[in-house]
Amino acid sequence: MPTLPILAIGGPTAVGKSAAALALVDALDAAGVGSILVSADSRQVFRGFDIGTDKISAEIRAVRPHACIDIAEASDAFTLYDWLDAARAAIAGHAQASGGAGIAIVVGGTGLYQRGLLKGFLSGGARPSNPLIREQLELQFSNVGREPLDKELRERNPAAADAVATASARRLIRTLEIVRLGGDPLAEEENPWAAPTAYVQIDDTDFERHRAAIAARVRAQFDGGLVEETTQLAARLPAETPALSGIGYREAQAYIDQTMDRERAIGTAATRTWAYARRQRTWYRGEELLETIPTDGRPAAEIAQSLLPHALRIAVR
Repeated sequence: MPTLPILAIGGPTAVGKSAAALALVDALDAAGVGSILVSADSRQVFRGFDIGTDKISAEIRAVRPHACIDIAEASDAFTLYDWLDAARAAIAGHAQASGGAGIAIVVGGTGLYQRGLLKGFLSGGARPSNPLIREQLELQFSNVGREPLDKELRERNPAAADAVATASARRLIRTLEIVRLGGDPLAEEENPWAAPTAYVQIDDTDFERHRAAIAARVRAQFDGGLVEETTQLAARLPAETPALSGIGYREAQAYIDQTMDRERAIGTAATRTWAYARRQRTWYRGEELLETIPTDGRPAAEIAQSLLPHALRIAVR
């Protein structure tokens, strides 16, 4: 099956990645190169989480579709491997429809998603996980020790048992968990993307300007209906749903519960977003990036022109 080259665009939140990617698609269209946009955002996969995740509007997506947005319910388990399966399927489908021409633009701030796609982390079918089974195994280990787990693993998969014979209890439990779920604990972790790739970051080098942009975006989210969105989500989702404690939603709920006033909720959400952006910068410093492109207050079309050479270099016409 044909596949496409990938241009991965990472970087901290609120530096204009989505707008730059949309402008890049326009530039590629003008150059006669087709493309598919793939969101690499771990919160935008959930339906209904729109304002607080700064999701591209439905109106824009009607013109410029994005794969991997609104593909899951927040009440269901969703992992890196689920996203990888969805992203790979979307890119493969576009490649088949285009005869292998064009490029996939994978844009977002969830760096592990981008790394998994480029490096080729195996899908969940190879190394599946189930927290309930892991908890059962941990309890079994606590109650009866290692020997019964070793025995079960050896009966099910002797090669895997040999591999963890002297390993830690944690590794033994994880191995047996995979085996019980029908996976292969000895599978290779990586199978790099088969087509050419380019991995870049965009960032604002003026941190004070970036922090101000974050504060302005959070305020705009509250002004634009985040509280109402949170109310609707909380009414249909279990209270323990992890996404409800995400940045913005936790603070909106605190305002609803009257444990924070509006200004404190906005300020707290902005502070948490800034801390998240700092963690993202730390992550991307450890990635094998071709370039960090400074935004420096430039319009999206100009940033797209800085991205365009990377895209054209690997695109299949």
